[in-house]
Amino acid sequence: MSATEFAALTGVSRERLRTWERRHGYPVPVRSHGGPRRYEVAEVTRVVGIRRAVEAGIPVTVAIEAESSEPADIGSGVAAGLAEHAPLSIVSLSGPEPLIVRSVNAVVAARPDAPQPGDDLLELAPWFADDPGYATLRRLFTDDLMAAPCTHPDWTGGLRPGAQSLAYCLPHELGHQPLVALIGIDTSRERRTRKLLQDAEAELTRVRAELERDRGFAAAAGAVAEIFRTQAGASTLADATTVLVRRLGAVDAGLAPMMGGALVLGRSSRGLLGPDLVTVARFDDLSDALREGDPTWMPQSVAAAFGAPAGLELLAVPLHAAGQGLGAVLMLFDEREVLTEAGLRLLRVSAGTIALALVRERVAGELQDPGR
Repeated sequence: MSATEFAALTGVSRERLRTWERRHGYPVPVRSHGGPRRYEVAEVTRVVGIRRAVEAGIPVTVAIEAESSEPADIGSGVAAGLAEHAPLSIVSLSGPEPLIVRSVNAVVAARPDAPQPGDDLLELAPWFADDPGYATLRRLFTDDLMAAPCTHPDWTGGLRPGAQSLAYCLPHELGHQPLVALIGIDTSRERRTRKLLQDAEAELTRVRAELERDRGFAAAAGAVAEIFRTQAGASTLADATTVLVRRLGAVDAGLAPMMGGALVLGRSSRGLLGPDLVTVARFDDLSDALREGDPTWMPQSVAAAFGAPAGLELLAVPLHAAGQGLGAVLMLFDEREVLTEAGLRLLRVSAGTIALALVRERVAGELQDPGR
């Protein structure tokens, strides 16, 4: 591999590798016809070992001589350290009767009042005799079962129930007691991790739904603008409400102009709303929404006043133009959804377009009939 790759894998810079080569004759790169330095992959392990030895204070020369490029079996001390320094609890038991603690690793030993080698597990926790984990351990000693999940005491003072481990038979040497090892499963961490993952997935689903809804609002705003850009006449207002129903997945929608303090709703796009005349002052929620100009979900009392069937949700989208309240677009949905800031802006854009068209139609009517 290249010198850059080799340095990245070993944690030894290219400059230091050349220094070691110059001063100590190792590592020796492969160079073909004066080309760039390249190193054998097999040397990575040796260089890492040398680097760690040097970091521990051993002279480079000694470290290079001590390290062999040939892989060797791990020593007995390292093998014992695998269990001793594992970050999970590890306990070995002899049995099946009595269940005697034979060894505990550092994680268990550090716990308050943890069991000690030689302790009888049932004397420490008599309740364990009735626990399903006890039967599992006995089977590991007496049956052909080699490994199984197992409940057991939590290895702290009091040895409360609820801990879980993977229990398995250790190789049995002739003349020695059979042993079963229990490697702790950190269920609390697993539960936390699972909960975080579920929350993240739920949040992702929510964000995706919001983005999809916002795309629908954007498409609706564009379609409404296109209608009024290419068409004219009172029918365009009805066409706009139909577009909102289709683009936003609404059940129904209708235009309710403001006249003399009341919203006058004609027949809605699909006939589920109106015709009705609703005095705005009767309903505080409706009055506030029209005054503030924000799309707002209405209570059932307002929905019922406009003839909405029970169980459907009514969204009122106020129509404002030149600082004047002109009415509202009323839309029915199967259920309420949280309106994002982007969704609210796009609804206001659609409402503003409809409001301007409404003003245009009123002015056109007045020009045709000056007495109006």
